[in-house]
Amino acid sequence: MNINIPGLDIEKAIDNSGSRELFTELLGDVHRIIDEKSDLVETYLKNEDLKNYTIQVHALKTTCRMIGAMELGEDFFTLEKLGKENDLEQASKLTPDVLAAFRALKPHLEPFSPHKGDPHKAFDKDVFSAELNSLLEAIDDFNLAAAEDATKQLFSYGCNEALQGKLKDLDKLISNLDYDEAKELINQILADL
Repeated sequence: MNINIPGLDIEKAIDNSGSRELFTELLGDVHRIIDEKSDLVETYLKNEDLKNYTIQVHALKTTCRMIGAMELGEDFFTLEKLGKENDLEQASKLTPDVLAAFRALKPHLEPFSPHKGDPHKAFDKDVFSAELNSLLEAIDDFNLAAAEDATKQLFSYGCNEALQGKLKDLDKLISNLDYDEAKELINQILADL
């Protein structure tokens, strides 16, 4: 499949992520976080919390560069510099357009967003625990592909509603690259099994 998304340097993005497959997975991950991260940036800006604002726009700069949205990455870099300089006035002026451009990517990325399949494996505590431990290992190795794969495997088991909710939280943490929190949640799930 030929990928053509306005504003994205596809070749550079595939080089950045290591393979075409990882790149398309990354597009799906970014699709899932666009609204949440944009809302966070707006909230921090509205609350004049430039410290957390700067952390968020820094992360989005990296995210954009990873998917080949180089110009958008530069825009987030500008916002990051404004945050570091405590220039609330300029940050407030430029942020809406940058976030609008970021949100405009959403429909283009939707085809890459995986819809988790329905569970089709009977729940087996030992096998499920082994999958969770594989996920911990992948996180420790910063192996994004293995972490995504292990998460997909976890969703293939029939679980009760409480565990299903924790898996959704875990999936979100991994997509957002919040690995420390993901490890905490995995250990909590393992303890509860």
